Amino acid sequence: MYKLYIGNETYLSFKNARIALKELIENTDSEYISIDAEKIDSSKIIELLSSQSLFNKPRVLFIKRLYKNKDKETLIPSLFEYLEKDSTDNVILWEDQKVSSITKYVKFFKSKKLLEEYNKLTKPSFNKYARELCLEYNLSIDNQLINTLSNYSNYSVERLENSIKKIKLLSDSQTVTKNDIDSIVVDTLEQDIWILLDEMNSSQGKPLLVLERILKQGIDSKYILPMIARNLRLITLTKYLTTNSSSFSEIASLLKIPPFTVRPLVEASNKYDWEQIKSKYEKLSNLDYEIKIGKIDSKLGLTLFCTTM
Repeated sequence: MYKLYIGNETYLSFKNARIALKELIENTDSEYISIDAEKIDSSKIIELLSSQSLFNKPRVLFIKRLYKNKDKETLIPSLFEYLEKDSTDNVILWEDQKVSSITKYVKFFKSKKLLEEYNKLTKPSFNKYARELCLEYNLSIDNQLINTLSNYSNYSVERLENSIKKIKLLSDSQTVTKNDIDSIVVDTLEQDIWILLDEMNSSQGKPLLVLERILKQGIDSKYILPMIARNLRLITLTKYLTTNSSSFSEIASLLKIPPFTVRPLVEASNKYDWEQIKSKYEKLSNLDYEIKIGKIDSKLGLTLFCTTM
């Protein structure tokens, strides 16, 4: 048995590859071998494929990122030859990327119906997946809250699953409520933006590491700018209201934000003086303008913004 898992939704492709591996390991008395084919010389991989188990029993091979091997043009034909032999080995291949359907590599597995491809979900598909995942965890949730949960997860499958696990672990009921989502599920992008601002404001901060983490999540750099602007606006308004002795409930009402978010906002506003806020606004405004007229790339602009604050 062998199968290839690919696609640009790498969390799902890897998750399902691991499920297949687990079933193979549990149901067969096999030796398990994991191979990171991107980093290993092709000759060593070919030698491993042609060798026998040290324990003289079937093997379960997990081969990762073979298509990234620098000598893949030699390695792939050898792989095909090995797979078409009458072998007792079970092989799961996984690529952390989408590989073109016109390549011999993909065509080989597709022709044998041994290809599993997982690509980014559309918003309707993501909501459907979220509902199915809730059912899998025996959680009941209505359609409106599915949309809320998806938004809070920023349409990241990995974040969604982690959020649902938290709800399952910490909620007292099998029915998911808005309060469960607000109190248990953190809008992780929002949180990362706050962390980014904190790191930019600290003399010992490392904002570029936070920015890199956000960008690795697949968040469009052009979307990060308005998020930073929104948070700066909330900080500014909160600072003004606290200066005028407004209560937490008044701040929540005037800013139209959930009450539980007021305290973190007040704490954040206390970290900035008015000159710092003004400086951030000016630099962010200039950067937004330069990006819109095509003078600077948004990702590069964000990097410079983080390093000059």
